[in-house]
Amino acid sequence: MSAPLHLAVPRDHAVSVTLLDAPAVLPRVGTESLTGPVRHDLPTHEATFGARADHDLAVDDVLDQLQQIGLTGRGGGHFPVAAKWRSVLAAGPGGVVVANAAEGEPGCAKDAVLLQTRPHLVLDGLVTAVETIGATEGIVWIHAGADATARSVAKALAERRDAGLDDPPIRVVLAPDRYLSGEATGIIRTLEGGPTLPRYVDNPAQPWSTGHRPVLVQNAESLARVGVLVLRGATAYPSTSLLTVISGTHRVVVEAGPESTFGDVVAEAWVSPDGRGPQAVLLGGYGGSWVAWERLLALPVDQAALRPFGLSLGAGLIGPLPTGACGLEETARLVRYLAGQSARQCGPCVFGLAAVADLTEALSGGRLTGSGRRRLDRFTAEISGRGACRHPDGAIRMLASALDVFDADVHRHRRGRTCDARLYDVMPMPEEH
Repeated sequence: MSAPLHLAVPRDHAVSVTLLDAPAVLPRVGTESLTGPVRHDLPTHEATFGARADHDLAVDDVLDQLQQIGLTGRGGGHFPVAAKWRSVLAAGPGGVVVANAAEGEPGCAKDAVLLQTRPHLVLDGLVTAVETIGATEGIVWIHAGADATARSVAKALAERRDAGLDDPPIRVVLAPDRYLSGEATGIIRTLEGGPTLPRYVDNPAQPWSTGHRPVLVQNAESLARVGVLVLRGATAYPSTSLLTVISGTHRVVVEAGPESTFGDVVAEAWVSPDGRGPQAVLLGGYGGSWVAWERLLALPVDQAALRPFGLSLGAGLIGPLPTGACGLEETARLVRYLAGQSARQCGPCVFGLAAVADLTEALSGGRLTGSGRRRLDRFTAEISGRGACRHPDGAIRMLASALDVFDADVHRHRRGRTCDARLYDVMPMPEEH
């Protein structure tokens, strides 16, 4: 537990830094163009955050600092990073670390923004993770078709080689462009020679197969935060969150601290189509939760503060629903999409989600009968917690929150009357190929 790591000596800065210096604006779909933050090449990165230098820092010190700042994974689960690293470290050296930037959530774009504008921050975090757990290589895992992101990573790796940085081997792996391609067990399964599909694991602390090398999968934002920590020290570590806000024709990636409320973030990044606040917000991701706006707007942007309310930042998605849209119609779109993106490896995915999608569409169209509602209730109860992966659970959680938040609309639709909504397709969906 005392192997030396090549880290910069933390600077004595009392004021915390931020990952981004400006909000990033992207198209509604895709990440091939963005405006806002300017890309940091290696000299700019080192001038902003500091340079990695040969400096002996015990592994325990890195883990203690991760625990001190309370860093959790930013891919959706928010599991403590220090505990995750200790689990992989206990399995012995020779493993691999994956910087997971395959954002399956169609609305999310924060990892793409980081790799296109702050690639060296993510790579510094990746190198730190490789050295800390004694891995032999690092992998940057991105969706096929994310060409701008891939180019930025390739350029950054070339800049580091040209500068003579003593990095471990790092390679880029392109994942299928699907919702579940960023699921950790699916990544590990691929690296073991199998398909890019989730699988059930007996021990979540060691999700790799017996006889295979240990694998640490960490979200790109999480690794960027590791990079800030090792370059600037715990006193300058920013207790912020990167959020993707869906806003009409575009999306905005913003960085918000725990002193900010969701009302502040939405006021800054969302353009209301009617000058009014949203009626509700989809929080966390397409497998997240609908939250009534009056309940959410004054809450702080802080994972720990949200937990007592049964809420989570998840993958950092904020999807405001305008007053002119129907929450049930939007939910039906999302359930149908999630059903189509399932791994199709077990009954809850193959049959359950498809049936729930049919029933939800019937409800949104005012066609759901009493027996249909009973079937919907039964299916949601039977599916929850019974899938081989967590994909069905997310879809059911999102649906259950919609039935609660849009309760008045549920009663109206059950009587055969729809909302006559003026706005449709609020949440972006990937383009069909």
